[in-house]
Amino acid sequence: MKSSGSTCDIGAIAKFAGILLFSSIIIFPTIGHASLDEAYGIVTNVVDGDTFDVTIEKANEKVAYRVERVRLADVDSPEMESEKGPDARDFTYAVLMNKRVFLDIDDLSENGRDSYGRIICVAYLSGFYGQPIAAPNFNRLLVDSGFARRDNFTNNEFDPSDWKSEVDHQTYPQTTAEPLQGLGSLGSDLKKNFTEDLLPRLSESAGRELEKAAAESLDWLKGQIKI
Repeated sequence: MKSSGSTCDIGAIAKFAGILLFSSIIIFPTIGHASLDEAYGIVTNVVDGDTFDVTIEKANEKVAYRVERVRLADVDSPEMESEKGPDARDFTYAVLMNKRVFLDIDDLSENGRDSYGRIICVAYLSGFYGQPIAAPNFNRLLVDSGFARRDNFTNNEFDPSDWKSEVDHQTYPQTTAEPLQGLGSLGSDLKKNFTEDLLPRLSESAGRELEKAAAESLDWLKGQIKI
């Protein structure tokens, strides 16, 4: 009788594991073709809204230096000499400085670089558990917040229409984003993005990590059971 009960318990556990794995496939589909973590590192300097330096922690074959200068793909922030330039730089500084970013490096350009030697990337923010947040990427966030315009350069692999941005600024906006007051105000558009888009995605990412932890715990438990 004890042997039969143990077999039943093991069968129930196996059935539960199958349901859990199937549910994970349905609920958490894989991210598209973007390579979110080809390289990553800590932002240690911000040049302007769309350009910053990263001290590399994980490199791929396109990364040549310990500190790489990143040019965000398919976006264009105002130059520093312009009226809006410092605001764009301050926004990027506020969001990225001393934070880990994940880099999807261009595969079409030579060594993933532009004519100035900067690596061309789509950048992704880091989540609570240190995982890359698939959407919105920082390129899109910069545009939606009013500190860059979308500019689709056809000489790289990226297509900004894949970012599913609801805002496509054709010129630098004058009224859609509130000017930064130092670093204390991030503007109404950015607040809306965080509350309506980024925070739900952060919660989803956290859920995926919890599912992963549950699956690992279940594997350990199965390993302790002697049939």
